[in-house]
Amino acid sequence: MSNFKYVLRGLDVAPIVAAIQRNPQLWNKYTCRTEGEDSPHCKLDDIWVRYNDFKNFSGDREEFNNEHDSVWYEAADLLNVKPLAMRLMALVGGERLGGILITKIPAGGKCLPHIDSGWHARYYEKFAVQLQGDIKQAFCFEGEEFRAVAGDVYWFDNSQTHWVNNDSDQDRITMIVCIKKGD
Repeated sequence: MSNFKYVLRGLDVAPIVAAIQRNPQLWNKYTCRTEGEDSPHCKLDDIWVRYNDFKNFSGDREEFNNEHDSVWYEAADLLNVKPLAMRLMALVGGERLGGILITKIPAGGKCLPHIDSGWHARYYEKFAVQLQGDIKQAFCFEGEEFRAVAGDVYWFDNSQTHWVNNDSDQDRITMIVCIKKGD
């Protein structure tokens, strides 16, 4: 079984990419996921769009990732991602919207091998919207690589060990949308 499945190809992501370029202050406003050399995401940059309300963050990352209702962050309106999230929910038969994260892997960088853990990662399925990418960037699982370009939307299995190699000369920017599908 493949760890990736296309949902849609050729989506116009240019408006979101332009909004990100207009709002560089959103990168790394929240660093819970990327801080610490032990994080597989330590060399990445993030924009948090939707997740647990930060008023619930006591400094304990594990506790912050426990069961919660996700809320919209300021970035959602600045980047105008709500319509795309709702469109994706309808497209895949979503019944509950979880976290949304935009992540950037710099040119020549990588996201290290890991399995996503915690309540949120187990409860929701993960869908990726490739905002910027090319064929020199590989999303990898054991024995399998997936190379997405801008406008590709795909499901991926985050319960298996995965990593990303960016062997290109451009940043790889992906919006990850977590959705609980109906039965």
